[in-house]
Formats: sequence, structure tokens, C-alpha cells
Amino acid sequence: MTSAAALPDVSAAEESLAVLHQRLQVTAQTLGLESASRAVDPAVATSELYGRLVEHVHAQLGTEALWLLLTAMGGAMPGSDEVLGALRARDLMNAAEFSRWLLEAGHAAAWHAGAADVEMDVVADAVVVDVDFSARYNLHTGIQRVVRETVPRWAQAHDLTLVAWTEAGGAMRRIADFEEDRVLRWGRTVPPPDGTPPAERQRLVVPWRSSVLLPENPSPTHCPALAAAARFSGNTVNLIGYDCIPAISPDLIQTQLPDRFMRYLETVKHASRVAGISAAATGEFRGFGDMLAAQGLPGPVVTECALPVEVPAGEPTAQLDPPLVLCIGSFEPRKNQLAVLHAAERLWRTGLRFQVEFVGGSGWVTEFDDLLNRLRSAGRPVRRRTAISDAELWRTMRRARFSVFVSLHEGFGLPVAESLACGTPCLTSDFGSTRELAEEGGAVVVDPRDDLAIAAQMRRLLTDDDLIAELRLQASRRPPRTWDDYARELWDALVSAGRSEVEIR
Repeated sequence: MTSAAALPDVSAAEESLAVLHQRLQVTAQTLGLESASRAVDPAVATSELYGRLVEHVHAQLGTEALWLLLTAMGGAMPGSDEVLGALRARDLMNAAEFSRWLLEAGHAAAWHAGAADVEMDVVADAVVVDVDFSARYNLHTGIQRVVRETVPRWAQAHDLTLVAWTEAGGAMRRIADFEEDRVLRWGRTVPPPDGTPPAERQRLVVPWRSSVLLPENPSPTHCPALAAAARFSGNTVNLIGYDCIPAISPDLIQTQLPDRFMRYLETVKHASRVAGISAAATGEFRGFGDMLAAQGLPGPVVTECALPVEVPAGEPTAQLDPPLVLCIGSFEPRKNQLAVLHAAERLWRTGLRFQVEFVGGSGWVTEFDDLLNRLRSAGRPVRRRTAISDAELWRTMRRARFSVFVSLHEGFGLPVAESLACGTPCLTSDFGSTRELAEEGGAVVVDPRDDLAIAAQMRRLLTDDDLIAELRLQASRRPPRTWDDYARELWDALVSAGRSEVEIR
């Protein structure tokens, strides 16, 4: 037996050829073609295999086999433009011409975004879950919390293939153990710094006649490949619909986000199923889907699967003196924190005693920072925290007299739901998803564009003990909804329903 140390060195060219042969061999096996060769020379064997695949794909009328071969050649999932270009070449060229064209296209794809030196696995009839951001980064706010609560519950009940994307962004890959810990065991392990690459190259993952789930919003870099997969590969792409804020309220967000969101909508356009996180978000995605009839597209099936709220059990905590008003949310114009500061200052000037605390991830609102610093310099009891543990967050919520979340546009409004789940009343916006949450009790609604109305309702909540007691009672009677409920209903909406449709067809 020859030891690994005794093996001759393999040149980079030979290694690349061996990797390409493996990817072509897996492609042939997936398509039901002969993948073995009698040739001794690896280059000849790979050439024969490639010719067999080209002949098969050239004779096909569909797009699935072509999409798979393009992926294998470049080590990258093609975008719609690449697939359409290949379709034209296939239709207009003979097999020999198409073979040369495909070689050039594969080289270009490998050069641009491919992983030419990485072998691939084709996973058939599987559920492939794209958790790229949650696997690679330690941020743990809205969407990442949904992923890290939902996907572990799926993994306990179903077989999943969890994937991230290659550094070049061209292909899905298996995730490393520490990345899996970030997704499935958050809080139970100590993750490495953000973006730490796996120590070893992870094999590419190519879904085949599978369900691709997007529980987080994909990077714009990945969207062209996902849209093409939904359109041409025979896979279904199904996703959680968080909101359409960049398309509906672009004035409330950073200037580059609407353009990035348009790439995401290209994926949504060809997706099979979307599960909106609230009635408001569901309506936004359903409205987008309805417009697609003008392009001759059916659009995705859109259903509502409302997010749950589940906080750790805790005893009621003594209220602070002066009373605490809590405002949770990232610091950006959409969250409307300037209006809260303005209302608070009006009330302080009337002699009301209370303190305000803002908690949220770093944002880009310099006006808020300027006003906050001026108020602090004037001796106002207001502070801001950007880093806080979950345990401290729940404790702070329970110590607050009430919370304020007067956002101008939300897909759900998690701070409202979590505040009410802790038994703390909330002042929130009187439309959209936040009004949906308020209707189940424990909240007061207000027009978030009316600064005087916000100040008036804050005054009520600060001075009316009977109102606070009634709202706390209402909050305690809200119908419970757990992450177990959500994970089960979401799976039914995105996976089980899609499989039933395929069986009917």
C-alpha cells in the first residue's frame, strides 16, 4: 500500500483537470449517462466525458441539463443571461461549435466567480437551506434571529443540506462545523470572528430537482444565480418574505439599497412560494406577484405565516424611578427615533420625570446622534446602547414602564411583539404590521408622523397608572405563538405545500 507521503507531486494543472473530471462525472451520473472511460490518459478521459455531455445537452430541448453542465464547467451557478446565451448557442450551432462555445463560457465563468479547484456534490430531491449570512457572521438581530430559531427546529425534524456561498459568490458550498454552530447552536458555542473562512475548502453543493429555501434575504451578488436556478434548473426556490420597504419606501433607507433590492425581486419573481411574516408583508409580496401577469409570469404563491414571539420566562421586575421609556430598533430614519426624542424633550420641559433608553444596532442617522448628545449635555436622562445581551434586553424590557416603537414602515415589528410578550405596554404606529400586533391587546397606537400626538400619548402612558395596569393585563392575555408553531407552519407553507403541488401535477 502506498502512503500519502510517497505519492508524486501533482501539478496545479493536473489537479484542476482532476477536479473538472469529478464535476463532469457527477453531472453525467445525475443525467443518467455513462461516466466511466477506458482511456488511461486523464485528459483524454475528461475530453471523452465532456463530449458525451455536450452531445446529450445539445440534443435536449429543456434547460435543466444545460444549467447543470454550465454549473459544472465553471464551478459557478450561472445567471439568467448566461443560461439564455447558452440556449441561443445550442439552438444556432452544431454540436462541435457548441462544444467550443461552452468551453469558452465555462472558462469565463470560472475566471469571474467560479471555484475551479473545488469538487462538487449534486444533491437530488433534497431541501437545501441557504444560511450564508447567519453562518458567516455573528450579527444576531431580526432576520438572523429568525434563522437561528427556525432552522434548528427544521433540522431536528427533517433532513436538510445547509449551504453558504463561495468567497467569489458564484456557487453554493457546504458549511464548516463552526459555521453550522452559528446556525444550529447559537449561544452554546463561542464563534470565531466574523467572516472567518473555513480552514479547508468546502465542496460545492448543486441542488437538483430540490427545494431551495431562503430563510434570510440573499446577498445581491447571489441573486442572479438564484433567479436563474428558480427559472431554469428544475429546482424550486421558496423564501420568507420580510418586507418590500426598499421598493415602497426608498426615501426611508440608504440610497444604495433600492438598487440592491431590485436584484432580490428578480429572485422573488421566479420563486415558487413566499411566506410573508405578517399580513402587511404578505400584502406587499402579493401585490408584486400580481403585477407579474403583465410579463406573462404566474408569480409565486404568497401566503401569510406570521412570526412568533417567545421570550424567556421571567418574574415581573420592579419599575425604575424615574420611569423608564424604552425604544428598541436600529438607528435609521425609518425607525423614527428623532420623533421620540422630540416628544421626550417636550415632556421634560413640562416637568415630567422619566428616563429614555435607546437600544439598537449601529445605524447611519447622524442627526439622531447630534440631538442625543445635545440633550445629554443639557442634563436630560437619556442614553443609547448598541450592544446588549438577550438576557439584559429582556430584563430592561420588564423594568420599563412602556416601550415606544413608532416606525414609519415595518415588515413585522419585532420590538413591539417582544415588549408585549414581556408584559410591557407599547406605543406603536397605527398602520401596517405594527397595528396588527397592537390589535391583540397591550398597546396604544399613534400616527408616527405626528410629533404632537406622540408626545400626547407618551404623557398618557407616563401619568395614567390605570391605563398601564389595563394594558399589562391585556398583554398577559395575548394568544401565545411559539417558534415551534412558526417552524412547523413555515415548513408546511414552503416545503410540504410545494411537494403536494408537484405530486398533483
